[in-house]
Amino acid sequence: MVRFTLRQCAYFRAVAEHGGIAQAARVLNISQPSVSQAIEKLESLTGLVLFDRHHARGLSLTLQGRMFLRHIDGMLQQAEQVGREAAALAAETAGEIRLGVFWTLSPFYAAGLIRSFYGILPNVLIRQQEMSLVDLVDTLRDGTIDYALTYERGADLTGMALIELAAPRPMVVLAADHPLAARESVDLRDLAHEPYVLLDGPGSRAYFEELLAEGGISPPISYVSTSMEAVRSAVASGFGFTMLVMQPPSSTTYDRREIRTLRIENDVRPLRIVLASRDGVNRGPITRRFAEHAVSYFASLPARPA
Repeated sequence: MVRFTLRQCAYFRAVAEHGGIAQAARVLNISQPSVSQAIEKLESLTGLVLFDRHHARGLSLTLQGRMFLRHIDGMLQQAEQVGREAAALAAETAGEIRLGVFWTLSPFYAAGLIRSFYGILPNVLIRQQEMSLVDLVDTLRDGTIDYALTYERGADLTGMALIELAAPRPMVVLAADHPLAARESVDLRDLAHEPYVLLDGPGSRAYFEELLAEGGISPPISYVSTSMEAVRSAVASGFGFTMLVMQPPSSTTYDRREIRTLRIENDVRPLRIVLASRDGVNRGPITRRFAEHAVSYFASLPARPA
């Protein structure tokens, strides 16, 4: 274990830079004996001879002293950086936020939310991870992440503090050449006998099945995928209709076919997007500032088509 101190190293560097104990003491604004004792202690602890003593010309670095000074310079610079970062942490202007994001929401919101927060607190690092709904809750509970950007449904959020960010309504998606595609809205009962393309993502299957049941229909399932884009392509290819909460703004699918999005006329429940965290956790100013920013960021986004 290193037994010498940063102060002893700083005194050594001052003597080396200014060529003598008296000169270093004046610059450091301390007594000459304090500097002299520090140098002697440093030499004793390291086993090095750091200076040649010249009665008339003060001190000069030995070879060992010159080599040791290189190491000391790097160490003191790191110590100064640590000090600055510690001061920033104490002032709550720097730190780290561990953010989990549900994988479906990530391409729509994560990058913009994080980048805009950096404009407010550029010295705060946000470590973002994409996860399933269940994994998000598990990592919140064990303290691996600080916040989860997720849906309110699909996993057990009991005991979590939830901040509502948005409440988008689901929409019906049809192929562009579907007979109902020219409409602006549709009643789910008009689709009762249409085949259904199921997005079988974590938590989403149960949500959409509940919406279909509440709409009084139970359409036959013609295609199943865990990929939103695969579901959109299946709809565009004529496999039937689907319902989505989030979807890209383009009406063109990956296979370059066209789809249409229709508002649902029925009274369907929105799927709330929330910022979740463990209830009762002591949050510092940085994490509170992030939560406040998330609310304002979502409020600033353009309204989705109704």
